[in-house]
Amino acid sequence: MLKGARRLFEPRTKKESIRLVCAFTAIAITVAIAVVVVSSLWAGTPMGPSLIRAVVIPLMLAPWMVWTIARFSMRLEEMRLELEKLVRTDPLSGALNRRGVTEFADKAFAERREKDKFCAIVIDIDRFKTINDNHGHAAGDAVIAQVVEIARQTAGSVNCAIGRLGGDELVVLIVEQTLEESLVMAERLRNAIELAVFLHEGNRLTVTTSIGVAASDPADKNAEAVLRRADHSLYAAKSAGRNRVRAAA
Repeated sequence: MLKGARRLFEPRTKKESIRLVCAFTAIAITVAIAVVVVSSLWAGTPMGPSLIRAVVIPLMLAPWMVWTIARFSMRLEEMRLELEKLVRTDPLSGALNRRGVTEFADKAFAERREKDKFCAIVIDIDRFKTINDNHGHAAGDAVIAQVVEIARQTAGSVNCAIGRLGGDELVVLIVEQTLEESLVMAERLRNAIELAVFLHEGNRLTVTTSIGVAASDPADKNAEAVLRRADHSLYAAKSAGRNRVRAAA
């Protein structure tokens, strides 16, 4: 009930705002009519013209006044949502930042229906420091942004979130997908990045990635355990020569 009242008095959508306008206009007309009727009965005077004014004036003023307030409320809601998005988004790549990754991972881990249906793919750009040293940090930033975009395209309609953990380390958190399915996706992603054309100031950059994959286990107490195993798999991929995918045992 309280939630319904809040939705009425704090509209977040156009539909809710129209409902608020109609409700308050009806209330204003009802109150005005009641005042006219009581006053007329008390004074013993006819209520005809006054009754008309009691309907017309609220009908003219109430919708405009309430709609103005409703629009202000909707704008506040838009600003709140935008701020929430900003505090969870990496400004460089548009992916989730570490805070956003942590919140998504914890929620997905808690809500997963099966113990093996939450996976993490951790991505590290090979020799990223060399790209920065040879071509500048602007080139490195452009590479990160393009790798994130390739990850989005590779994920397609898969229920997942893409985040940046820091530096050149990225993560894809996948809901309701097995380790085997995530491995296939990780290999597609690695191959897509290797074949992609990365250009900066007319120079073509060679970019490859090392990728670690892990799935949730019944013994896991939180999402951090999955991310930790994926990170260990990532280092195994780098130790094996880079530009490859490894999965947690």
